[in-house]
Amino acid sequence: MTPRPPESTQNSAGAPSAEPLAGTSLNLITAVLTNSQLRSRLASMPADEKTVVLSGDHDSALLAHPDWKEEGEDRDQDPAADGSENETIEWSSVASSPTAGMARPSDCKDAGFVPKRHVTTIGGGQRCDADYRLVGQLGAGGTGVVYQAHQRAIDREVAIKVLRNNLAIDPPSRERFLTEARVIGGLDHPNVIALHEVCVDQEGGLFYSMKRIDGTSWDQQIKEKSLNDNVQILLRVADAIRYAHSRGLIHRDIKPENVMLGRFGEVLLADWGLAISHDANQGTDGQFESTHPTIGGTPAYMAPELARGDTQQVSFATDVYLLGAILFQIKTGYPPHHGETLLECIHAAAENKIRPTSIKGELLDIAIKAMATDPNDRHESVDAFVTAIEQQREHEESTRLVKRVQEQMKTFHVDNPYEGFRVADVLLMEALEIWPENRHAQELRVDLNLEFARVATEQGDLDLALSLLESVGLGDSERAARVRRDRDQRNEKIQKESRYSVLFTHSPEAGLLVRIGSGRVIEANRTFSDLMGYDEEEVVGNLMSELNLWVCPRRRDELLAELEKNGRIDNFEGQLKHRDGTPIDVLISGRVTTLDGERLLISSIRDISLRKQAENDLRQSRRRLRDLQALAGLATWSYEIRTKQLTWSDEAFRLAGREPIQGVPSLSEYMDSIHPDDRERMQEAITHATHSGAAYEIKIRQRGTNNRYRSLVVRGQPIFDEQGKTVEVYGVLIPQKVEA
Repeated sequence: MTPRPPESTQNSAGAPSAEPLAGTSLNLITAVLTNSQLRSRLASMPADEKTVVLSGDHDSALLAHPDWKEEGEDRDQDPAADGSENETIEWSSVASSPTAGMARPSDCKDAGFVPKRHVTTIGGGQRCDADYRLVGQLGAGGTGVVYQAHQRAIDREVAIKVLRNNLAIDPPSRERFLTEARVIGGLDHPNVIALHEVCVDQEGGLFYSMKRIDGTSWDQQIKEKSLNDNVQILLRVADAIRYAHSRGLIHRDIKPENVMLGRFGEVLLADWGLAISHDANQGTDGQFESTHPTIGGTPAYMAPELARGDTQQVSFATDVYLLGAILFQIKTGYPPHHGETLLECIHAAAENKIRPTSIKGELLDIAIKAMATDPNDRHESVDAFVTAIEQQREHEESTRLVKRVQEQMKTFHVDNPYEGFRVADVLLMEALEIWPENRHAQELRVDLNLEFARVATEQGDLDLALSLLESVGLGDSERAARVRRDRDQRNEKIQKESRYSVLFTHSPEAGLLVRIGSGRVIEANRTFSDLMGYDEEEVVGNLMSELNLWVCPRRRDELLAELEKNGRIDNFEGQLKHRDGTPIDVLISGRVTTLDGERLLISSIRDISLRKQAENDLRQSRRRLRDLQALAGLATWSYEIRTKQLTWSDEAFRLAGREPIQGVPSLSEYMDSIHPDDRERMQEAITHATHSGAAYEIKIRQRGTNNRYRSLVVRGQPIFDEQGKTVEVYGVLIPQKVEA
């Protein structure tokens, strides 16, 4: 898409048949109301979002609008006279040189310090070695025309802005044009369109070249973009204005039409033709505007001080107003000022009449504050305006989290409500961390904890319910007092029944409760009776010493010594005798506790007979395997990929002439024991098996006893995990004959 840079809104233009305006200062409203022709012209034009400029001096002034034709054109054909607002000045309608008719350098103040460049058009019969060759018109404004051009020296596409013919010989217009170029050239910021150079062409016409943006202006996309995207663009424009303010410049015409959006995410503020220098200590009569004062802007967005021409009020706060006006448009879909005609729109701007809207919210409040009639009531700076938006976005995120909790509270799972309450509380705490003053989050957190306390009370979690009530400041309430009474009654009951609850009466493991002082059994659960073959009455009330339960009395003494030392025992392995005398392998754990002032031993006994049998069988199988391997002369090995650990059987040590006490060698040590001619083949076999998962069988020579090499057949088989990845390689070594 061909980009259309924002139209120039230079500080002067030719208003057709405008009567000179007498007076001592410029005032847009006064200029319109005291000039019947201008008043009639503006009253006949529909309101738009174009820039109007009032320029001149104390004795005369000119009002310009981008849709008004230059002086000398056929006024009967002027569409603006009939209310049209879309007249376009074709680049081909300008003379063969687009700047023809301009004053020559020798006739102008700027001669001698602005470099000369040759400009021509395609098919214009001009020199082929021109510095700039015009390709086509991109846009036109009241004071200038913007072209796409090819810069021959650097071989790049650029945009150039040229003064209109009727202004080319006007010294004040040329001075303002140079001022605009200097302003842009002095701003080095990623969100300000870059100026390349300012020049005169071969006929003395002023122009400047700038970066050509591949994209469109923001006003053509603002309705299609999301709220978040538009706010993000506004913040980048605000960065450019913040930078300009640091350089003492006021833009005065910030609007979406003057913002270019590139295809690759660029956001560039253009059209600095109305920018003025501002000294907070000396009013607003800037250094660039003192000779030829110019006021103007876009009525649809214009701050009241601009519409009134109140130069004492124009300040950095004026640009804050314009940023607020764009924010207003982002939220509502239209600029803040409107009227049936352009004249009514200017009146609305002068009186700061904001269009009514039903839209509400914090962002709109920020916009309204920025557009306060009194500049002192606006945000004190662009920084303050940006901070307000960033805080609003944080508030918005906090509010979103609160809404999420509200929805979640409707669907708490009945079977596991605790998890729902936990997640909801975390979200509310996050919302309050983002925005501590979020009243809805504060209130909802109180409601959440009260509801959580109710559920916890129903579930019997009285301590939790009490802590929840205390966390919201209700620890002294009647509700908390009832929970506290219920908790105390429950604890008293638990104390009375503690000796039964700690026995785990229905536990799958055998349990005994023994009085330490006397060694007498107080309780034995049913699992103990089933495991040991005793009835309950044969155990309870008897002394442990009389039961004769231990196969090895020495192990019993060791258990008692450890209990006396540590007050507990964990997974103590021993053997107890069944009633019929059969030994039972058990793990015993116990704790010494005090109930009602009496020291008791609470113990659990786990039957591990099956595990012990399996361990014995495994040991026996390993012994048999080693014996069989030794008889067959086979050696086994394994190599774990992750740890790079090598494991050998006893026969592997024998083949290598290595004592087991020396330990298994590392892989590199083992490779050193292989004949040098066979090492690479062995390494390749292991690597291939690791990566491909394929088994292998190769013949190698391995150094053994007396450093003699023995021929071996090596077989390897990879082992895979659940994902099919090789985790281990194992195999056998089959000895052949001994070689020298």
